[in-house]
Amino acid sequence: MDDVNLRQERQAAVATVLRALWEQAHGTPASAVHVLIGPDSLAVLIKGAFSPAEQRVATWRAEGQRLVQDYAEQLLAVAEPALRAQVEAAIGRRATLASVHADTASGHLLCFYNLGE
Repeated sequence: MDDVNLRQERQAAVATVLRALWEQAHGTPASAVHVLIGPDSLAVLIKGAFSPAEQRVATWRAEGQRLVQDYAEQLLAVAEPALRAQVEAAIGRRATLASVHADTASGHLLCFYNLGE
């Protein structure tokens, strides 16, 4: 199998696992999950990560945006050991969650992992 196909299979595997874990931890389905694996990093975009009520809260000026961001960070902190284990199993490398950004305007969640050997 060539490198491109292997990378695509790994990206699909990580997307499937992370979608299931996010939905289990959050309780609502995501509309889509996209994964990009680079040489030393992994990016995950969870589209439709937040419920309509959470998106409404995010419109409450900076306080609402910060509240949704904090919620996403706390939820991922709780789910992170399972997420990390699944990412590592799917790609065969050590992974460390580097940052999380909740795009409150779109309802998307963006996560970055640093990859080790």
